[in-house]
Amino acid sequence: MRRDQRLESILGAALRVLHRQGMHGTTMRAVAREARTSVANLYTYVGSREEMIYRAHLRVLDAAVASALATASVPGPRERLRALVTDHVRRVLAQPVEADVLRGVPGLLRGERARRVDEQRRRYLEQVRAAADAVAGRLPPVRSDERARMLLGMADRLALDLRAAGTSPGEAPATRLAQSVLRMFLAGAR
Repeated sequence: MRRDQRLESILGAALRVLHRQGMHGTTMRAVAREARTSVANLYTYVGSREEMIYRAHLRVLDAAVASALATASVPGPRERLRALVTDHVRRVLAQPVEADVLRGVPGLLRGERARRVDEQRRRYLEQVRAAADAVAGRLPPVRSDERARMLLGMADRLALDLRAAGTSPGEAPATRLAQSVLRMFLAGAR
């Protein structure tokens, strides 16, 4: 396995352990077991537990921001919002831990690492907020950041429930679920 593939495997394992066991249960030993490697090998790739968690979160957030920015070329405000929500649902269905990362876990990281992760999370939320505002306009007396968080919260909850019910994370369930979320969101906005 190439070095970059091994690092991706380790970061994915760290996210899965963090999702299942929480911050305190996310030890280097637990991640090594999940990644099927040695603890010494983890230190070679990531240096420390906090660095590993930081890099895993940043990987998810960077991909989410890039994907959200790519929807800017989708014509029409409703279609852009639909593309954003569908992508979000697809991510959460495929990797439930992404809901945790995109929502944010307070106190997980400190200093510059926390600032960098929060900055990426804000960039993602800004894309969702802009798309939601373009569709919902000034209808509800809700701050636009709250509106964006409500929309993502609805998408997360339904995607996680669908995942728990054993639905495979294919394209059709993600698209249908995103359409349902948007209908509920827009009906509530009115």
